[in-house]
Amino acid sequence: GYTWEEYLQQITQNVDHFRQKYDEVVITEEEEAFYRQFPKTVFVLALAEDWCPDVYNNLPVMARLAALTDQIVLRIFPRDRNHDLMHRYLFRGQSLSIPAFGFFDEQFVERAKWLGGRPKLLWDWIDKEGKEKARPKIRAFYAENKGREALKEFHAIFTRLAEEP
Repeated sequence: GYTWEEYLQQITQNVDHFRQKYDEVVITEEEEAFYRQFPKTVFVLALAEDWCPDVYNNLPVMARLAALTDQIVLRIFPRDRNHDLMHRYLFRGQSLSIPAFGFFDEQFVERAKWLGGRPKLLWDWIDKEGKEKARPKIRAFYAENKGREALKEFHAIFTRLAEEP
């Protein structure tokens, strides 16, 4: 898999979006302290494609967290060249939604997954209103939220992993 910088160097679309979203992510002092003192190594597998808005809105959030500590090792795999991996991360058992993340401990045992490509709140809107009707709301949400909702979900996973024996 690619590191964040390697990924940005090899993609052909939306590089500016990825960099802008990375720069826009808001991380509080408390969150930053948590990640800088993270107690164990977590390997994060990400499945992504550069053409996907959910990827360029959410993958940079994970990259920002990984940049805070050597304890979070992010590796990015292009989904369309890694179908074997993607089939382990299907959303609702069938969807190839990206980004998808797997979280592994030091022995490479999978401890958590983040599936669906977007925060749960956005899926709630889609399930309630339908994808087309929810699309403008989702676009506005991504512009305003600056990665906070995804960060909240990732933070819950990392908090649980930090507390596990």
